[in-house]
Amino acid sequence: MNAAMLKPRDFWDIAVRRKWLIIGFVVIFVSVAVALCVTLPRSYRSKTTILVETQRIPERYVSPVVGGTVSDRISMVQQNVLSRTFLGVVAERFGLYPPGATMAQKDGVVEGLRQAIKIETKGARTDARVESFSISFAHSDPMMARNVTAMFADEIIAQNIKTREMLVEGTTKFLDDEMRKASESLEQQEQAIAMFKKRHMGELPGQVEANLQTLNRLQRDLTATSEALQDRTDRRSALQKMISSYEAIGMSFGDQTGGGRARENGGTVAVVSPNAATRNTGIAGDPLATRLRDLERQLATLTAEYKDTYPDVIQVKQEIAQLKSRMAERQTAASRETKEEPAPEKPRSNKLPTGIVDPYVHDLKRELDENEIGINALKEQQRRLTVQIKEYEQRVEKAPEREQELLVLQRDYQNTRRNYESLLEKQLNARISENLEKRQAGETFRILDPADVPTKPESPDVMKIMLGGLLLGCAFGYGTAFSLELMAGVIRRPEEAETLLGLPVLASIPHLQTAYQAEKGVSRNLPASLAAAQEQGNGNGAKPAIAGKADPARAGVKGGILPWKKSNPRPTGRWAELNLVAKWRPNSVVAEQFRVAATRMVLSGGACKSMVVVVTSAVVGEGKSTTASNLAYVLGNDLGKSTLLIDCDFKRPTVHEYCGIPIKPGLAEAIYGDTALENCLHQSGTSSLWVLPSGRRDHRLVDLTKIPQIAGIVTDLRNRFQFILLDAPPILPLADMNLLAGLADMILVIVRAGVTQQELVQKALKSLKPENRAGIILVDSEVIGQRYTQEYYLAAQKRSYI
Repeated sequence: MNAAMLKPRDFWDIAVRRKWLIIGFVVIFVSVAVALCVTLPRSYRSKTTILVETQRIPERYVSPVVGGTVSDRISMVQQNVLSRTFLGVVAERFGLYPPGATMAQKDGVVEGLRQAIKIETKGARTDARVESFSISFAHSDPMMARNVTAMFADEIIAQNIKTREMLVEGTTKFLDDEMRKASESLEQQEQAIAMFKKRHMGELPGQVEANLQTLNRLQRDLTATSEALQDRTDRRSALQKMISSYEAIGMSFGDQTGGGRARENGGTVAVVSPNAATRNTGIAGDPLATRLRDLERQLATLTAEYKDTYPDVIQVKQEIAQLKSRMAERQTAASRETKEEPAPEKPRSNKLPTGIVDPYVHDLKRELDENEIGINALKEQQRRLTVQIKEYEQRVEKAPEREQELLVLQRDYQNTRRNYESLLEKQLNARISENLEKRQAGETFRILDPADVPTKPESPDVMKIMLGGLLLGCAFGYGTAFSLELMAGVIRRPEEAETLLGLPVLASIPHLQTAYQAEKGVSRNLPASLAAAQEQGNGNGAKPAIAGKADPARAGVKGGILPWKKSNPRPTGRWAELNLVAKWRPNSVVAEQFRVAATRMVLSGGACKSMVVVVTSAVVGEGKSTTASNLAYVLGNDLGKSTLLIDCDFKRPTVHEYCGIPIKPGLAEAIYGDTALENCLHQSGTSSLWVLPSGRRDHRLVDLTKIPQIAGIVTDLRNRFQFILLDAPPILPLADMNLLAGLADMILVIVRAGVTQQELVQKALKSLKPENRAGIILVDSEVIGQRYTQEYYLAAQKRSYI
């Protein structure tokens, strides 16, 4: 059997064929399982359920401080409960240590306790939240199991309360420390910001707008000051020009009138202006002199602002020239009158005034001095404004830098502040949670189902052990069966035969006994003696006999002698005729498969008028004679072909028994010339089938040297028969087949399914080396749908008997 070619049905067939082996393994393992159930010590498990109660106060009012999930806390409590310290206390309290126990023995007891404890959690199906958990403990004493389980439950609840209080207190203390650090850091940040603002006052980002407004105001002031300074400067130039022009006009007028000369009087020189001379020489309140002064002032003002070509300047100069001309004429007339009058008295004082200053000039100079003072004041103001503008410009320029520095400080401050506020909120919540835990109003564990005293042992689990024994028995049994099938190396299916041998399979012949599994009373077409035996057997509820058996009523039953079995004795007498299934059970599946093989032989012959077919097998007991007899019967009776069946197996002839004819005269007599060939041929009934038995010459075997004479006999018979079937000896035990193979147009090798070793068949074919057509007929095989087909044909057979 090839493992790569196995199909699902093949696995079932292996189980059916090796059922007793599998049943044996199952019985052994089940027996072992029963022994384990009886000998293993009993163990009782006590269990308690602890409910996880959620916080009584809604979390939107008080948030729990204890972090992690319930599973995490249960795991932490489990570690404490399963610790060696606690388990040692439990062992000492309940006296679980043996007397005088050593440290190693104590460790063993502690480890046993740890293995006997189970903690299982239970949660809602909708989420992963743990709603409850159970703790159990197993011991050989039910009361001990209950007491230890109760102690574990109490310890878990106490550990949970203690753990939660420690966590809350630790959280509160941690938050207090962090609050103190955050407060100090916040104060430092505030001081740093205050120092920064104080150190960079005026350069802060919030003062940029004020600085810009101040800068604009200073620039406007500077512009106004610059304009005023320019006006003052222009006024100063105008005053200087007016004074110069006025003095120049006055000197020119003095030269013309003679009043502008210097006089020497008693060593003192007096400078007299033309206006003074005019006033001295003219009449007080002279309108010409007044008009002249006004025009001179106007000219000085005009020349300070305009050029000499300006029309007003030219007009004023012309009018001044006219007035001076008129005054000069009047001055000349006055001089003539003075010469005619007597000289006046000399003044009492010999000194004349040291200097007579014109009030107009005096006013101009006084105004010039005041203007100079104003110019100096404006220059100082302009300098101060420039310094202030530069200072404010620097403040504005440094504002981005100060803003960046301030942002860093404020960012650190805001982070610190947020951290402080968060810590403050957490601190308040932690204190509330601490009070909540101290009042046991938070999440708690409560015993829902107290520990019970177990009445049913947990182990050994009889059901699991028995099921395990059954499964292991089946597994080992089937594994052994499968291994034996693979190591057997036999051919079971047509596909395997075609793949391994390389030859086509003409038909797969089922077990012969299936053809005789008929209903009670179906014995038509059987020999008279065999029909009576079958009827007697069926009356006892037995199957029909198909091979030699002392008791026909027992033939064919389960455990009886079956055909094609090496352990069966050779069938003799009338019982052997039952192997001719095509004759006695023509409607059976077996007969139908023989017809399939015969039809394929006919089709393979094509237009050949006569065809010699050698039927052989690798070893003895493969069913070649039965197959050759049934094929010959189908060819001669069902297909109407003139057929001759020759029994060439001189050492074990059986064809004559299957066909119900005498063994001699036969082929041996024809070879030695004792009897004519025509007298050696026996017709099977009224059909076209003729049989040439092997014959027997005083119990002497036919010499191999006579085999060539068989070729001559076959050649002579070709002209008379369409098909000549030679029942040849097996290939491996005897040398006859090697000589007979040369006579065949086609060689049929019979392979017994599930019995014949594939190595033997391959070795036989290799030694034979068939040059003509060859094929395989697989006998004793299982055909899919065989049961349905058999029932169908049996029903048809019953109807034909009615």
